[in-house]
Amino acid sequence: MTVTTTTQSERLVDLDDLIPLTETTTSADPGRVYERLRARWGNVAPVLLEPGVPAWLVLGHRELVTVLRNESLFARDSRNWSLLADGTVRPDSGVGGVLAPRDGIYYVDGLRHRHLRRLIDDAFESVDEHRLAAITEQWCGLALDRVLAQGEADLVGDYARAVPLLVMSTVFGLEPEQARAMLSHARTVFQAKGAAGGEALNAQRALIADLIASRRAEPSDDLTSAILRHPSQPTDLDAQSAVSATLILGSEFEVAWITQALRLRLTDPRFDGRSGGRLSASDTLEAALGSAPPATNTGPRFALADTTLGGRKIWAGDAVVPGILGASAESRATGDDIWLESGNLSYLTWGAGPHSCPARRPATVIAQVAVGAGLRRLGGVTLTVPPESLRATGTLWSSVPQHLPVRFEEQRPAR
Repeated sequence: MTVTTTTQSERLVDLDDLIPLTETTTSADPGRVYERLRARWGNVAPVLLEPGVPAWLVLGHRELVTVLRNESLFARDSRNWSLLADGTVRPDSGVGGVLAPRDGIYYVDGLRHRHLRRLIDDAFESVDEHRLAAITEQWCGLALDRVLAQGEADLVGDYARAVPLLVMSTVFGLEPEQARAMLSHARTVFQAKGAAGGEALNAQRALIADLIASRRAEPSDDLTSAILRHPSQPTDLDAQSAVSATLILGSEFEVAWITQALRLRLTDPRFDGRSGGRLSASDTLEAALGSAPPATNTGPRFALADTTLGGRKIWAGDAVVPGILGASAESRATGDDIWLESGNLSYLTWGAGPHSCPARRPATVIAQVAVGAGLRRLGGVTLTVPPESLRATGTLWSSVPQHLPVRFEEQRPAR
């Protein structure tokens, strides 16, 4: 199939027969989806965020880096989205609710973004990695004690989905019961639609607001206090934005990373020591970043002016979605970029430019401890279903196995 040529007069809304973006996150073989898109459109392909809401999906490595690094042309602030401005996308619709303008590090640009980013960057600089690892080991141990007592478990719901949020809640200063409440609300947000999900999200925000008020009155040795002590004198709203973005959104990506690494250990003989595999937890996590990154796609940018990208005409106001997995696959196919030296194939996962991930170092510590602890203590764990039957929970942005049902052939004591 030949690549379709876009002319100067063609706009996103004039293109038809487009596939949903969720095909890249729910397909059992996303590589074929990318091949089909590239064959028809090239490295910048039109897709649907939801029926009637088109966007460009960036599938080329060079094009992706251009979008991520050029904030002056590709903004995160959805107030620049033409389909939102003209009423095509309602703020209370599915995709509108997700992408509606808000004050947060992931949603703003320019001076406001840099201010919020400094709060988080400087706070993470104060993180003691040994203490972070110890906190992670503690929560992993408690979760694994519960899992091992059952003899069988779902490693997604019972382990991978629990540990990151419990750890980050503790690091930010929540008490154990508050951390468990945050996890309970997160599960409701993840599982529910409509009013229940909204109520749970509001409950999470209330917990964070109470935490900030508490630390404003009585500072402690935690990340929330570090943010509030910042020399820029952040307001409570600044702190709420910084904490919410890292604690809630960051934990979701950590869940995906840990889950995909565990999936590799359970389904791919190259990573299974019982089958001769010799790769460590760190190797497995690195492989997961390249083959099944926590964010298959990241939040869209919005073109601030007419431009050309990958031979396509991009109009001011168009949504442009960075396709992390698609660009990673394209990188492997071409292999002619200086970034693609050995050991660096997964760097795209962390992004580039102003909106690159601020939590790479602590995220890596948590994931390594969580996967390592699971591998040490779960002994002869085996899947109870055929690997090919595993199904993904796909959003617009990520793909995570719904379940990893396992049973234990042996149980090992805690170490």
